[in-house]
Amino acid sequence: MQKGQIALGVVTIILALALYFGGKTVVKKEQTATVSTGSFSFEQYEEQQTAKLLPAEKSQLAAITEALKAVKPADTATFKKLYLQTSDFWKNLNNPALGAYYFYQFAKVEGTKVAMENAGDVLVSAYKSTEDSVILNNLITFALRSYEDAVLKDGNDVDLKIKLADAYVQGSQEPMKGIGILRQLSDSLPDNVPVLLALGRLSIQSGQYDKAKERLQKILQLEPQNTEALYFLAITEAQLGHDDEAIRLFEMCKLLVNNIEFNKEIDEIVKNLKSKKV
Repeated sequence: MQKGQIALGVVTIILALALYFGGKTVVKKEQTATVSTGSFSFEQYEEQQTAKLLPAEKSQLAAITEALKAVKPADTATFKKLYLQTSDFWKNLNNPALGAYYFYQFAKVEGTKVAMENAGDVLVSAYKSTEDSVILNNLITFALRSYEDAVLKDGNDVDLKIKLADAYVQGSQEPMKGIGILRQLSDSLPDNVPVLLALGRLSIQSGQYDKAKERLQKILQLEPQNTEALYFLAITEAQLGHDDEAIRLFEMCKLLVNNIEFNKEIDEIVKNLKSKKV
């Protein structure tokens, strides 16, 4: 197997990690231009999507919309209730982008750190499942706003700052902002496992495998059974051409994760690595 094939396997592995380790990784997308011209607003997008609804669905949405128009500005409780209803309406119709947009509206009214962080998470999740380039850009913009607002309310939450950095690096036009956040965290918290893991992922994605190996090995010194670190270290060793070590680490991951679908991914990678020796 050529190195390019290994690289393809890395993409598969990272996608699998998003499923099996809590979805922390924002998968960087190639920008496709399904609706790529002119200005965009979620309101206009909602009008387009509403036109495709069944009559009963249109009636249901119209009732919520009319209720929103009637709410007095000071009635924040009703605003929050109706925004959540609208969010659930679109999510139930398999439109995560509009579902996330209205959850973001709810979070802005709620105004708490938890609500803004949750909104960022929902927007990032919608980003992962959306292909339209213009919608993608708007989703990540709102996600960044959500995480930034949450950080302003609690600047000591390391996991939150990692989410903000990851969104900058993987989805925005300003990846260096995210890298800067991670470096600041690393300087102040050199033994913080989530920070080391985030930097390790970035090192892999940028082809800096020696740096990735150093960071991931440090994690395993701190937490010998950290499955994510083992997994990414296996990827790193494969990229460095250390196939036997990569296979050993992948097999360790299988024992620790013990998930049928996950193990299928591992078995395919191991099979490809072993085929290089034949």
